[in-house]
Amino acid sequence: MQMKTCSALALAISVATLQLAYAADEVAVEQLAQGLADSSQGQSKGFIEDSSLTLLSRNVALYRNLKNNNNAADSLDGVNSSQNYVNEWGQAEMLTFTSGFTQGTVGFGVDAFANGAVRLTGGAGTGGSNVLPGNSGHCDTLTGTCQGQDAYGLAGGAVKLRVSETELKVGNLQPNSPVFGYSDLYLMPQHFTGGLVTSNEISGLALQGGHFTSGNAENSTNQDGDLGTTYGQTAFKRADFVGADYSFSDTLSGGLHASKYQDVWQQYYADLYHSLPLGEETALNTSIAYYKTDDSGDATAGEINTDAYSVALALVTGAHSFTFAHQRVNGDTPFDYLGVETGDGKFNPAGSIWLANSSQFADFNAPGEKSYKLQYDLDAASFGVPGLSFMVRYVKGTGADGTAADAEGAYGFYNDLEDGKEWERDIQVAYVLQDGPAKDLSFTLRQATYRGNDDMNATNSGSDNDEFRLITAYPLDIL
Repeated sequence: MQMKTCSALALAISVATLQLAYAADEVAVEQLAQGLADSSQGQSKGFIEDSSLTLLSRNVALYRNLKNNNNAADSLDGVNSSQNYVNEWGQAEMLTFTSGFTQGTVGFGVDAFANGAVRLTGGAGTGGSNVLPGNSGHCDTLTGTCQGQDAYGLAGGAVKLRVSETELKVGNLQPNSPVFGYSDLYLMPQHFTGGLVTSNEISGLALQGGHFTSGNAENSTNQDGDLGTTYGQTAFKRADFVGADYSFSDTLSGGLHASKYQDVWQQYYADLYHSLPLGEETALNTSIAYYKTDDSGDATAGEINTDAYSVALALVTGAHSFTFAHQRVNGDTPFDYLGVETGDGKFNPAGSIWLANSSQFADFNAPGEKSYKLQYDLDAASFGVPGLSFMVRYVKGTGADGTAADAEGAYGFYNDLEDGKEWERDIQVAYVLQDGPAKDLSFTLRQATYRGNDDMNATNSGSDNDEFRLITAYPLDIL
């Protein structure tokens, strides 16, 4: 009798367990279905319905007065030691189509762009900026610089798919990572060819990973341009990277990223951002950024073992912001980052330097360099002028020493750098129209003054100069 009772109890437990498991499976399936329905893909309205077509008109004029160009490193800034100034001016039209995703569990879409620009100024002997590509048929024999092309353009695109909150894109892309990122500082932006995965499945956590093999500089139409390094000017065939950024709370966030440039280096990055409220309109914002770079594989750029970090404190009160930052490079080589071929075997800087003191002209990234920054920002909206902003900063770097760099590597020219010193002052005024038929039309005026001692001019940053940039931009939503 007892055995029958135990058997009945066991059977009852088994049945109950199966029922609970079945119910749990039903709940899990319902939760998954609900999660998919609430996701970005679940809310998709369709390929055409969620699509957009925009036209960005941008005008960039750059004038750079070279003060002591006999000390400039030609390989760094693309100008000859006989050149006295750089003067280039261009107009660009950039058409961008971004489709929505088809409906369903897996959505498909397409992104495309068509960019074109014309030269307004930039004759032979005055070229050398990143605004225009050089025209080898119109060069100045004295300075070795070439007149900017009369007109140039490029078109491209990418295919994409999305499941829930995860997207995969393949084609011509603009990745934004501290270890592999594009730049858009001049007339037209850079693009890179490869694949990119981004995921936001967990609230507050953003994941990304990419594989890229080529790209085009901002002043080049060669989409098959080699990838390379900005200061070492070392080409490589592929780059892979991963990264994660997490918001711990409304006031604290951080990230971890890593990249591998084939046979050049492995690079790691970490950052932390914190905002401490001090009153109704006052807060102290802290940002910390750290890079670790080591040579890897065949080490085609030579020996690399560099740590670079920056710490910035910004006191924000009402319309005003006051920032103090310290940046340091520890190692025998500079803190170097991604470059992309311009079409003439040289590599222009990309957007993979997220250190606090990287400025309009100089990066303050030489071996052993210590730099400090003071910056003031003003948002004039509080004074009744919305859309108007102002910024001024001063950065000073000292103690740069590259005498111990690998003499046989890509940074061997730093062996001539000892006790390098430099400073830069930047001023920016910007205004964005707030309403009317030209709403969102923006004007930005930037002025930079750079000075360095002879060793720094010859190896890291280039010649002393005074630079002006005037940028106007007008975005138009067509669709």
